[in-house]
Amino acid sequence: MRFYLSMSIALVALFASSVAGLGLRSDLARKLQLSAELGLDANAVVKDFRSVTTTSPGAITPAEHVSIPIDHDNPSLGTYQNRYWVNDAYYAPGGPVIVYDVGEVNAEDSSGHLTSNVSFFRSLIQEFNAIGIVWEHRYYGESLPYPVSKDTPPEHWKYLTTAQALADIPYFAENFTRPAYPQIDLTPESTPWVMVGGSYPGIRAALTRNEYPDTIFAALASSAPVQAQVDMSVYYEQVYRAMLANGYGNCARDIQAALEWIDGQLAQEDTAAAVKQLFFGPGAEMNTNEDFTAALSGIFSFFQTYGFDGPVGSLGEFCRYLESDPETGISAGSEGLAPTRGNQFLAEQWAAWPEFTQVVNGNFVTNCRGLNTSADPICELDYLPAEPDAIAWSWQYCSEWGFYQSDNVGVGSLLSNYQTLEYQQLLCNRLFPEALKSGILPSEPQVTSLNDKYGGWTIRPSNVFWSTGEFDPWRTLSPFSTESFAPQGITVTTDIPQCGIETPEDTIFGYIGANLYHCFDFRSSQAASESRNYFIQALRQWLPCFEKQKKLMNPGSTRRPARPWWFKGV
Repeated sequence: MRFYLSMSIALVALFASSVAGLGLRSDLARKLQLSAELGLDANAVVKDFRSVTTTSPGAITPAEHVSIPIDHDNPSLGTYQNRYWVNDAYYAPGGPVIVYDVGEVNAEDSSGHLTSNVSFFRSLIQEFNAIGIVWEHRYYGESLPYPVSKDTPPEHWKYLTTAQALADIPYFAENFTRPAYPQIDLTPESTPWVMVGGSYPGIRAALTRNEYPDTIFAALASSAPVQAQVDMSVYYEQVYRAMLANGYGNCARDIQAALEWIDGQLAQEDTAAAVKQLFFGPGAEMNTNEDFTAALSGIFSFFQTYGFDGPVGSLGEFCRYLESDPETGISAGSEGLAPTRGNQFLAEQWAAWPEFTQVVNGNFVTNCRGLNTSADPICELDYLPAEPDAIAWSWQYCSEWGFYQSDNVGVGSLLSNYQTLEYQQLLCNRLFPEALKSGILPSEPQVTSLNDKYGGWTIRPSNVFWSTGEFDPWRTLSPFSTESFAPQGITVTTDIPQCGIETPEDTIFGYIGANLYHCFDFRSSQAASESRNYFIQALRQWLPCFEKQKKLMNPGSTRRPARPWWFKGV
């Protein structure tokens, strides 16, 4: 890994797919999410993710490859090798094929979902006598139409689009076979295919069912922000709401008080350098106000995945530190310490939090304060991702999805007022300057055309189960959104819709986990099991109608699927 390991702390991007804005690292975000799904110790993971995953429960599954067109609209351009993993050990003839979509990260570690005895996905394929597939997204890991780096030619990015990546699934499915079952038609013509994903892969699960219903028969879309939007400052509204609901309102108020003082210092030429050095030591004064205050957002790094828990450096740990009076040891009351101690005191306490500089060093690949004595001190916070997966995801949100997480100005503000939408766009322009010059990278993400094409949060494909956590920041752009700019009057129901019948736009078949967070139902907990059980029961109800659905879509077909244990006749 490319970050200092002097302490078991690493900063995770605020987005689990999730990763626009503030220069935070998407590769760490997804790895922490995976560690939560597989029940791995978070502190061990941030020390060395690879060593933990290679010793986690489950056998190693070999990778396989399939040739996929680089451009589905122009097959003459050529093909590339897309990687995937398969477990057919639980398969019984007639069972479904279930695809776990990994999304915006190297999928190798996620292949553990096929065999790990703590993985919900392994349990799912076993329960349904299914073939399980872990699918790697184009431009990630080893599934590369072209090499990915900061020097990738602009014209090579043209094939990393939502449309091209969605089209990979039906192309793959139409030619899928297994050596152990040569006489069985495992394509969607005769076998039901089910797609499972969380976060960006949750978007893909829903969209693939919507766009390619003859390929994907049913889907589970967890924490899926299907509405593209440039301004996602509302991300932090969810953090603020969770803080109030969980007894951290005093911490939220004191963070706001500290930021008020910090922003005031930054606004003055004669004090800006000193406040930057207060937090990160010599050299920090060379950073812009925007880059400096982006680093301050590190206190929220683990919230999306763990809420107030998680590894050393969690938001809960920070709040308990900040709200404890250093002289008396007494915890602050509901109003926090600002009324009695003042805003400057809180900013100084924040800067003195022992874990904080190391958190920032881990995320920004810096050595502020020279904490790593074996390396030269360096505190340049204008970090641009160099890790290929982070670069590829940056292209996706910079070009199409947006998701810019600027300051949520207002009562719930938790960021510096230097964290603007303009700064978020600057980060994209910094990373892809040649693509911007050539016009291949648009001047801003093309969210309107994307929503017009795919429907945004109004889509209601049949045979889809949706889920989210109450305080999941990505709920705000999902069909569960209750924001003022979202569709109003949405009813959430756990009543299973009829097979092949879309719910009305004002109704969503799904589950909201109370006081829970991003992709909570991909983990081991009572709430996670409750949510997944609704999907399992729905799938049991939907699968028997598969043959009838295929006849309606392909009335001339004479091919018949094998009869599975759940077949009841149609």
